[in-house]
Amino acid sequence: MTKKKVRKLKTSQQVPLRGQPVKAEEAETSAKPVAAKQEQGGASRGRLQAIKQYLREVRAEFDKITWANRKETVSMTIAVLGISVFFSVYLGLVDISLSKLVGMIIR
Repeated sequence: MTKKKVRKLKTSQQVPLRGQPVKAEEAETSAKPVAAKQEQGGASRGRLQAIKQYLREVRAEFDKITWANRKETVSMTIAVLGISVFFSVYLGLVDISLSKLVGMIIR
């Protein structure tokens, strides 16, 4: 499905925001599923199904993750530590030099 079709599908299914008027036929159709859901077992069953669906989706997303191997992790850790040491030394030298310069100006 192309991006254009997806956008068109999303815009056709938009729900009105708070404070916006709802057409009478939309209000009737949106009330029917809620009433049917309450008759089938209440809100707790719907919440349980929503939680199950959420956990299934989380599991699917975790399956898509590509984790770094040990070699990549070690090399990235060394790079981060090296960059941190470099910038801490650089900022320390800048701080010392600026403090000496300000000290000379004040005297």
